[in-house]
Amino acid sequence: MTIYGTQYRPAPYAPTSAWQRLLPIVRLEFTSLFRSRWGIVAFCLCVFPSVIRLVMLLAWVGLLSFGGPVRRMQGNAPRELQEMMPEGVRFYVEPIVAPEHGFMVFMLLTTLVTARAIAKDRSTNALEFYWTRGISPLGYFGAKWLGSFLLVSTMTVAAPLVLWVAGSLLSDDWTFLHDTVGFMPGVVAGLLVFTASLTFLCILLSAIAGSPNLAMILWCLLLGGSWAVGEMVQSMSRTAGVGSRISLFDAAGALARALAGIPQRGVSIGGAAALLLGVAAVLAALARRRLRLQEAVG
Repeated sequence: MTIYGTQYRPAPYAPTSAWQRLLPIVRLEFTSLFRSRWGIVAFCLCVFPSVIRLVMLLAWVGLLSFGGPVRRMQGNAPRELQEMMPEGVRFYVEPIVAPEHGFMVFMLLTTLVTARAIAKDRSTNALEFYWTRGISPLGYFGAKWLGSFLLVSTMTVAAPLVLWVAGSLLSDDWTFLHDTVGFMPGVVAGLLVFTASLTFLCILLSAIAGSPNLAMILWCLLLGGSWAVGEMVQSMSRTAGVGSRISLFDAAGALARALAGIPQRGVSIGGAAALLLGVAAVLAALARRRLRLQEAVG
């Protein structure tokens, strides 16, 4: 039976921008750790070192008392302890880039999130879903890296910045802000470079691996293995800074310290950058072949 006198409703075509298509991928990757109970537990474990730093900061400004104001003990404290006071640049950088402090936190976050980012989509055949809906492989890769970078940065960049802001607001006067505001831009820049370089290597490795478990193992071998070899070579060598020429974590830490203005003895900044760029070039060449449209569609 024909219906007369009716019309179709208008359906105007409104194309979405590339950023609008990529933003959900960034959001999903940023929140991936919080979608499970164990992920929340892991995040809380990663926050714990920053909580310890906060307690040290509160004792420094006098809100917590442990046998007297900590600020007054600065002149009598050893040089190594003075460098870790909240008014020093090392207080914000070393807990992140020093292997004895920040290595396990960084390894845990990147292994659970960044290393699984692309590999988990490959194992579930989700790449075809993305790449046939107006999302290019390069845009997909960038969105995955940005989401995981932002998540890891909450521990490596945002946490030290929050500590500095808290110290500036909780101090009795603006002396703390005046003494620290000069080096904080370098601290933020250094920690951003540190996080961006290592998460970029990790996401490249995730693009190469065929399963998330394999990606996690390969990342632990690459980051942990290079650090272990670097420590072994450093222990056998009398030259300071040799380990940073082999360890990816130490190489990224050397760049962060250089940008923050922390003196380093025997460390080649050019060598550290060359190591990171060389590994990135090799991984990028392998990942490019794995991120072709033919790999997922066809």
